[in-house]
Amino acid sequence: MKRLLCLLIVAFALNGVMAQGRKDTTCNLIFIGNSITEGVLHADKTKTAPPVLAAEMVGKMLSTDINFRNCGRSGATTVDFLPSQERDFVRVEKAIKDIQAISYEPIIFSIMLGTNDSANFGPNGSPVSNQDYERNLMTMIERIRELCPGAIFVLQRPIWYSPNTHNNSQYLVAGQKRMVGYTDVLIDLARKNNDIYFGDNDAFDFFQAKHRKFMFAENGKAGVFYLHPNESGAKRLAHFWAVAIAKIAKSAHQ
Repeated sequence: MKRLLCLLIVAFALNGVMAQGRKDTTCNLIFIGNSITEGVLHADKTKTAPPVLAAEMVGKMLSTDINFRNCGRSGATTVDFLPSQERDFVRVEKAIKDIQAISYEPIIFSIMLGTNDSANFGPNGSPVSNQDYERNLMTMIERIRELCPGAIFVLQRPIWYSPNTHNNSQYLVAGQKRMVGYTDVLIDLARKNNDIYFGDNDAFDFFQAKHRKFMFAENGKAGVFYLHPNESGAKRLAHFWAVAIAKIAKSAHQ
């Protein structure tokens, strides 16, 4: 049975706020990802990146205050987030220290990596096999467990990109198929670990169906491709993430 999650985070949230209307809990969130998480191509990613919007939505869903950090970085792979690389994981360590300095409550890590891992070439370590993808995620998670006892991990499925995606890195049909295969890895990790949960599984189909409206049209070496959610798409993605995070938090009391 999954361990009780976020006991302090949602203990009062599920029963409403105190009579004075004051919020009595805090939800701590750290988002790990690539350019999609970072919010690249947005006019002001500090306001419209998916983590910014998702954190606000989770706060409303749980009637709680929010501390969050966005550790998304354009081009990042699971290889880049390996602690031994001393690259993007340094950002995660700083985020953990920042939150631990202001809150004793648990931290939920929302992770969406795999887009760049799936490329045929270009990003660090790509193409990443299913086995290495799993190994890399668990290496990162195991280190976070040491730094952040009681942490909860929500693995969000990487979203759809068009099969002609080719910028400085090459993805194409083979990359898309490779990324789809990562989904089984995420599901299996959640099945085998009490503190790991499979989060959103719906955004992939949403963006596949509505990419012309909710993703940027980008000029590439194989024609116009779709990879990054625009501001409206980021809001939709944030909602998918927030629903998953809030549901997992609430499950602690069911």
